Amino acid sequence: MSALFAAQKTFEFMIYLWGLPDVPDPETQARALADAGFTVVDGDETTIDVLAKHGLKAMVRDPSPDTARHLRGHQALWGYHLGDEPYPEEAFAPVVEKRRELAAIDPDPYYFVNVLSTTGEFLRAYMKVVEPEILSFDFYQWWWGSDRYFEKLEEFRHQALLARVPVGSCIEVNANPGIERGDRTYLPDNRAKLRQSVYTNLAYGVKSIEWFSAAILFEPKTANLAPWGEDVAAINHEVAHLGRALAPLTSIDVFHTPPLPRGTREAPKEHWVQLIGEEDRAGLVYGMFEDASGVDYLMVANRDYDDSQSVTVRLQSKWLGIAPWQKQKSYTYGVEKLDETTGSWETVSSTSFVGFTFVLGPADGELFRIATNLKP
Repeated sequence: MSALFAAQKTFEFMIYLWGLPDVPDPETQARALADAGFTVVDGDETTIDVLAKHGLKAMVRDPSPDTARHLRGHQALWGYHLGDEPYPEEAFAPVVEKRRELAAIDPDPYYFVNVLSTTGEFLRAYMKVVEPEILSFDFYQWWWGSDRYFEKLEEFRHQALLARVPVGSCIEVNANPGIERGDRTYLPDNRAKLRQSVYTNLAYGVKSIEWFSAAILFEPKTANLAPWGEDVAAINHEVAHLGRALAPLTSIDVFHTPPLPRGTREAPKEHWVQLIGEEDRAGLVYGMFEDASGVDYLMVANRDYDDSQSVTVRLQSKWLGIAPWQKQKSYTYGVEKLDETTGSWETVSSTSFVGFTFVLGPADGELFRIATNLKP
């Protein structure tokens, strides 16, 4: 990281909406957005105080130096939106210069750029030149096809971990691929598909869910949610506690159960957490996390958005593979599950000494905290 951009900030889980409902009254806009479960929305000098009243923070687009001076220190300022999908690589330098100019005035807000889901050399160049504070990208699997969805998550997670920055994912608000052509048909599996996107993203350590866009989310010329907007709002409220629990954690590993999507992997045989899902299903994805004190977390998501799955979690020794002439470690595991409705942790009763089972609903996800207790 450069000297200017080296400061690390404490990132809070963000649920962001691209755009605003098409109504003139900022109060009506803010109320609708807060009710729908968003935490960061588009704002400016004229609306930021209204957003603050509703518990929202502002993402300010195309800021000027005067804007940065005026808003410096404002409690409801989340950050500045500096660009969307800069391309080709020559477009990176102006973004950096804009950030440098504004950060010299106010280094505290986030400086946000959303990048193309292009990986490889393009992404590596972007990370090197732009040094983003959050690696945000868009990949709309229900519009563009899901065949590369997990490949994208794998690569963006990898690059974010290398740079030690949070990763953010932009998701379509309506799973109907015809919506951009004006087809406003509501698909009966819309909510299930969007939940699958959100929970699988969270298993990959995504700390910012960004919905595209307000122009689709709301009914035209109103602040009333469309049917799929009701789905998005329900998901936002559903994952609020989960996101807050995941935000301070570090993503350690991500594994899948068969059938493996392209570009993914199963857990090694000696990995201490092994998942077994039901055969002939779409499979599971699970992320391993760690908090600052070294406690482990397991986030399991159901890739199947049609059916529930019975899941077996088998907990092996963390020290498999230790040479047999070394003294074996004695340990127990204490398992808790996050109650997503309250944010509290509940003890999980193991069905055996080495694991537990549970049922995961269609496109659902669960977060577990696993404490390792070593015996003397």
